[in-house]
Amino acid sequence: MGSPTGSKRSSRSDSEAGAAPRSSPINKSSPPGHSDDQRHLDEELTAENLGLLHGDAIIEPGGSDEDGEFSPSEFDAESLSNFSDSTSLNSSILQHSFVNGRRYHRYRHGRYPIPNDDAEQNREDMLHTMMLEATDGKLYYAPIGDHIQKIIDLGTGTGLWAMDMGDKFRGAEILGIDLSPIQPQWVPANVTFIIDDVEAEWLNGDDWDFVHLRNMIPVMKSPVDLLKQAYDHMKPGGWVELQDVDGDVHSDDDTVPDGWPLKRFTEILLEGFAKFGTNAHAAVFGGQYLEEAGFVNIQHNYIKLPYGTWPKDKVMRLVGMYYRIACEEFFPAVGAIHFPMLGWEKDEMEIFFMQCRQAMRDPKVHAYGKMHFWSGQKPLDA
Repeated sequence: MGSPTGSKRSSRSDSEAGAAPRSSPINKSSPPGHSDDQRHLDEELTAENLGLLHGDAIIEPGGSDEDGEFSPSEFDAESLSNFSDSTSLNSSILQHSFVNGRRYHRYRHGRYPIPNDDAEQNREDMLHTMMLEATDGKLYYAPIGDHIQKIIDLGTGTGLWAMDMGDKFRGAEILGIDLSPIQPQWVPANVTFIIDDVEAEWLNGDDWDFVHLRNMIPVMKSPVDLLKQAYDHMKPGGWVELQDVDGDVHSDDDTVPDGWPLKRFTEILLEGFAKFGTNAHAAVFGGQYLEEAGFVNIQHNYIKLPYGTWPKDKVMRLVGMYYRIACEEFFPAVGAIHFPMLGWEKDEMEIFFMQCRQAMRDPKVHAYGKMHFWSGQKPLDA
């Protein structure tokens, strides 16, 4: 799999990918029948390789915003889908609809009010690359071990995470599910994509070792109900992991001014998501959702995602560039449906989004977002 030039990922071993974080369990009690394998997993929870931008990291400011610092080769989208062993995507649901010039999935139209057109797909692919940089190549933090057999990716999007997992676990069955038929036509032999609503009645098989959701909980109407369905169809001892941005603005040095445009944007987005019965800040409640669904040994980690290129470190600056671009490309996506629902006119939106773009280019504001990783285990005696 490809990675931007200068990434630490190229020097890592496969065993390092997915290493568990040093974190404090919410529920430290172990399920009955605590085996040697489980003790080995518990030891993994103390690993210190958290990734460059893990929550304890201090990001030193001092970066610039020089145009062209990172060449186009830093993000090579074609390399992200360069596979040798592959089979074709099995789906006939290839219809779409259009609203305000943006394309959306046709299947259960309106369920997920974010576009699925080429611009949004490119944004998703770039975010995946950004995540590999920010986590030092990790695909997950849950201590799932090396011999899992069945992995399901709920809300797989363009499918890059599922395909990376297919490469890492060649002997495992990987299933990716999404409302939109936007996955590649050729995928690793052990990876399958289907079109379905992850919040509908579960028809996706049983005995899953690992259930993964990225950028999904904030758009779920009932995260706990979804997690309960996953719980019922997992193996005892299996793991689930939620990876979500908390949709807020943070700073370690109080450099975010009152009324900062991007801070205002997150507040408006919270209101817009509520119109659809969802919560843009749901990522912070991941542990609560997992506990309510019955999971134990709940772990939490988060990484910092700079809004822009203000960090001094080049890799952090690269992550900040990715995140800034992703935010900028997200503005018109929510401007197509969410903002108009709140009474915004097109000219108003364009001026406001311009202010947000300018704000992320201010090196004096050391703001970042948080990507949360919540994992939980189904009890061994379940």
